[in-house]
Amino acid sequence: MSPADRFLVLVPAHNEADCLPAVVNEVRAIMPGVDLLVVDDGSVDDTPAVLAAHGVDSLRLLQRVGLGTAVRAGLRRAASLGYGTVVRIDGDGQHDARDIAAIAGPVLRGEADVVIGTRYAGRRPGPAGALRRVAQRGLALVLSAITGRPVTDATSGFCAFGPRALRLLTSHHPGGYPEVELRLLLHRHGLTVCEVPIQQRPRLAGRTTLTPGRLVVAAARIALAIALTPLRGVVPGEHP
Repeated sequence: MSPADRFLVLVPAHNEADCLPAVVNEVRAIMPGVDLLVVDDGSVDDTPAVLAAHGVDSLRLLQRVGLGTAVRAGLRRAASLGYGTVVRIDGDGQHDARDIAAIAGPVLRGEADVVIGTRYAGRRPGPAGALRRVAQRGLALVLSAITGRPVTDATSGFCAFGPRALRLLTSHHPGGYPEVELRLLLHRHGLTVCEVPIQQRPRLAGRTTLTPGRLVVAAARIALAIALTPLRGVVPGEHP
């Protein structure tokens, strides 16, 4: 089978040496033979050695560029190798590899250009996560209003991209923490996006890179994207 007939699992990672062995082993156990690429976003821990020890194809960025730019680099590598579908999962173990097939399915069947895993469809938030979930719900409502399609999870990073999405995102995938801006970009270019339910677990080790300072920057970027993206023109030749 050629790469165009398969899909690539893309894992952006920064300092996830303690998590990546479990992530790689789980993906391989659940989807034997699947193609896997880890984009090492300038890690300063043992990530390169871990990837080498596990025989994982990797793209090492010599300095940290941020999540969105790392994903863009991975999508470019995937496109250069001829893949028509890419599934992105996180390197911290929060995403369950058993959901990969459900995420990839609608793209592989030609039913959607992009599929995004939702942690919240049909679920009520627990007390511990109530405040954060209120903010998530508000953001989802804003995106639903702008895109005209129901959005239940505005910040999920578990997603699948098909050929039309790859043609756009290899050059224009948003940088930083990209999920909200990505939704707006896809809508602006007329790509079909759907959600499928997924499970999310606590990260296996370490801590999130979304520090309070970065959270403020991310919130400001989200507000700017919501205000400006609908006003931007469509990238020539990058829409259906």
